[in-house]
Amino acid sequence: MGDRVRGFPKRCRCGEAVEWYHTFKWTDISMLEEIEDLIEKVENIEGTSATLQKGFNACENELENLALETRVCETVVEKEIGDCKMQLRSLKNIVVVAMFIVVFLKFIF
Repeated sequence: MGDRVRGFPKRCRCGEAVEWYHTFKWTDISMLEEIEDLIEKVENIEGTSATLQKGFNACENELENLALETRVCETVVEKEIGDCKMQLRSLKNIVVVAMFIVVFLKFIF
């Protein structure tokens, strides 16, 4: 065959459709080429799959890190809110005491 085609031929060298009397290629050679081509495709798919799996694992790790950071931030915010509430209570107490002193001084003078 002048025009080398791997695997089972789909067209004859002359361009006609493959028929049992129109073209010839040994079946064992065709089958071997088909298998070799499939092995290469499977290896490419496996490589791509491994790359995708690594990317997926990296995304999962990043999500776990973000979830941990979110929990830490929530804890810090809750603590800050608690501190602000305590300061607000202290300020309320100071205002009440100051008003009491003002009222007390007003009655005295």
